[in-house]
Amino acid sequence: MAHNNEYEYENESSVDSELICAICLNPFDEPISTLCEHIFCVDCIKLWLKKDLSCPICREILIENNLKSVINQNILNKLDQLQVKCRLCQQKHIKRKRFDYHIDKQCSKVIVSCSTADIKCPWKGQRIDLQSHQMNCIYYSNRKLFNHQVQENKITSSKLEFKQIILSLLITLCLEFINSHSIKIENLINQYPFYSTISLSNKHLTDTDISIVINSAIINKKCKILDLGHNQINSQGVIQLAESLTNNTTLKMLSLHSNSLSEIGILHIAEKLSLNNSVLKWLDLESTDLTDNSVEYLAAMLKTNTSVTGLWLSNNRISDQGVKTLALALIYYNTTLKYLDLENNRLINDSCLNYLINMLEQNQSLKTVYLNNCHLSMTSKTKLQTIANTKPKFRLLL
Repeated sequence: MAHNNEYEYENESSVDSELICAICLNPFDEPISTLCEHIFCVDCIKLWLKKDLSCPICREILIENNLKSVINQNILNKLDQLQVKCRLCQQKHIKRKRFDYHIDKQCSKVIVSCSTADIKCPWKGQRIDLQSHQMNCIYYSNRKLFNHQVQENKITSSKLEFKQIILSLLITLCLEFINSHSIKIENLINQYPFYSTISLSNKHLTDTDISIVINSAIINKKCKILDLGHNQINSQGVIQLAESLTNNTTLKMLSLHSNSLSEIGILHIAEKLSLNNSVLKWLDLESTDLTDNSVEYLAAMLKTNTSVTGLWLSNNRISDQGVKTLALALIYYNTTLKYLDLENNRLINDSCLNYLINMLEQNQSLKTVYLNNCHLSMTSKTKLQTIANTKPKFRLLL
């Protein structure tokens, strides 16, 4: 649903378990079925398939083209009838199927633009304030006057000439800026629909572009997945992204792979996620020059965070010390992380074996751990695989 992040369920604990997605643990949003007949939210399973091609429940191999929308009317009707409360105006007892209409037509607190936005009125505000604004809006008054003049055929040639001059100047200004990098990035983002996956991978982004990405992609488009891989994002850009996570209710996956991230940038992201005021589920930090110092910040985050379920740390400079720090957080504190990717960290060796063994034995939330292409001996791999084989629905890649 278009506005599914702007409501909350009134009595979610009583929702029938057959309506709950096993990935996000919320009632299905646009439910989709697999060949093995398991049902998930469409965004959840597509997000899952970016890193794992097996069913989260039964581990059958999944192919995205084989996913089918659920047509079972009993399930769809039950979802439609769920009672929700608007987070903006606090109105209760709204049927979920009617929530889009509530936001688009009724909610007094939703942010709207002036009806003269097409002629450059910059005002945006709550719907409840729109009528008051238009009473004093110069653009709104001028449009009414202009329409009246057109109807009465009283537009003079001098006014037409003036309008043509203004239009010419506007076109000139637009042409001067159209080739700028920032405009190109903003135009690219504007092509994406709301609540979608926005990919800006390999677009030569630097720290100076991140404010545009935040405003256009995260705030305006409310994207669910943001891919910023293969760019030149450093500390200042990451710090800005970290700030944007505060109270964000839409972004579920942030991918920063193949950027040279600084320790200070990772520290800011970890500190923001430690506060548990965002819904981010997957954080992709593959190939970002992470060291054990950065991993300490992430381990501290895992001690308090309850939303992140996937952490991708492959192809970095993490050693046994980093693994020990992560393992301790997962043994004694974290109960929500499901996927931990440490593959291609060649500094990981047998020195951390006991910590890995304890992590696999004691942590109950992990479902998949990637340790392939690390520097573990065959003996260590055998010990770890033996433990993994005793855990139902658990997968260890060595």
